[in-house]
Amino acid sequence: MSWAVVAATLLCGTARAAEVTRVVSAQGEDDKFDFNLTLWWLHQVESSFVKRESESIYSAQTEIIRDSKYTAQRDTLNLRADFGLLWDVGIHIQAPLVLSDSSSLYFDQSDGGNCVYPMPANPSAPRPTCVNSQNSQLLGEGILPFSKDATGQVNGFGINAPAGKPFPTSSNQIFQSPNRKGFQNLGIGVTWAAFNQLRDDTKPTWTLSFDALLDVFKDMGFDPANPGANTAVGPGYHQLVFSTFVSKRFRYFDPFIGAWYMLPIRTNNSIFQTYPNQTTNTPQQQAGIVAGVEQIAWENVPARQRVTIEARVSLQEFFFGRGYSELWQPLAGASNCNEQNPGNCRPNIDLQYMDGNNQVMRPYPGVTDIDPYAVIGGQLGLNVQVGRYVRFHGLFGLSAAAPHNITGTSPGIDLNGDGRVDANEPVNAAYREAIDIPGRRFRVEGTQIWSLLLEGSMMF
Repeated sequence: MSWAVVAATLLCGTARAAEVTRVVSAQGEDDKFDFNLTLWWLHQVESSFVKRESESIYSAQTEIIRDSKYTAQRDTLNLRADFGLLWDVGIHIQAPLVLSDSSSLYFDQSDGGNCVYPMPANPSAPRPTCVNSQNSQLLGEGILPFSKDATGQVNGFGINAPAGKPFPTSSNQIFQSPNRKGFQNLGIGVTWAAFNQLRDDTKPTWTLSFDALLDVFKDMGFDPANPGANTAVGPGYHQLVFSTFVSKRFRYFDPFIGAWYMLPIRTNNSIFQTYPNQTTNTPQQQAGIVAGVEQIAWENVPARQRVTIEARVSLQEFFFGRGYSELWQPLAGASNCNEQNPGNCRPNIDLQYMDGNNQVMRPYPGVTDIDPYAVIGGQLGLNVQVGRYVRFHGLFGLSAAAPHNITGTSPGIDLNGDGRVDANEPVNAAYREAIDIPGRRFRVEGTQIWSLLLEGSMMF
């Protein structure tokens, strides 16, 4: 899941009104120029379960079986500058710096002491309830590798990118990403308060914003042949974000509501490549709504001091499209997979297709077609304005995502509109039956994201 889930909710708004409708503005003839400098730190922790559709020997129907538990953690520091040059119009620039971003996969052994593991030598043994190296789909399908010694005995499995070697067979972890860091994007934007309650108390404060998050830094990638080589955090696409918020203060309460939409524009050299007859190469679009209230706990108007308690809820939608799933790095193929080195390509996983009369072999890109899904969350916060020049803001949140498939690329282009791809219709080169056909797709369930935002502003 994209970290934008929480970041968009917490940071989509930054007028004397609720914090989400704050806009830096030149106030009058004696105040030609306003300037705010804001520093925030965002800590996010995510967990979920990766499962797989499977035609089990224990049932005549396709089941959803366990595979692995996903965990991730990210810390981001952002410096933002706001300039108010016109009445109720502010421009801003920001550059979020990711201090640390890492993710892990473990065998799903969530039953703890009640786990039942497979016993291959005993077909009448009880049905397994947990996962180890014997029934892991990621290992069994060859998506993540087994390491063998000179005698052919397995002595390790998976990928431990920081260590540059597999995990020992005694481990319950099968994947550890490199520790990513660096600038994520360069953001520039403008906010306009069409109405401002501070100037006209009969109207609410209504803001309209546009942000361009430019992918100008190195993009993310993963190469199993050199797993620690790429530690970048660039998404591989620009983001155009449109947002609007309305707030209206009623004595001790300041309710607000808003909405935002993000349109991605992929960059030419990113991981979102185009393959022959591909049905989509576009990153997932996103949209969301936020509603909440600030309760004014204490206020000293002449001194420009106040303390407010904030509560908000959010609903976000990820539309169908290509994206970085919880498995994007394990699914990525090695850079040395090609026609000259077919042994470096994983059978049934890495891409093989015909380009004219020539067979092409390419590593699987990692990003997949992800089904649409919703995310719901809630946040509690505290806002403290110390005086005219200093303001602090803290927000703690929890979000949960609906279960959704993270693989399921269409097999090709349906030209005759009969709802299926026939043998004489173009085949999607990015389609892999091993992970995309119904009954073999991966999905994610039980996603939770905890977040903590701490922010401080100097206002001049």
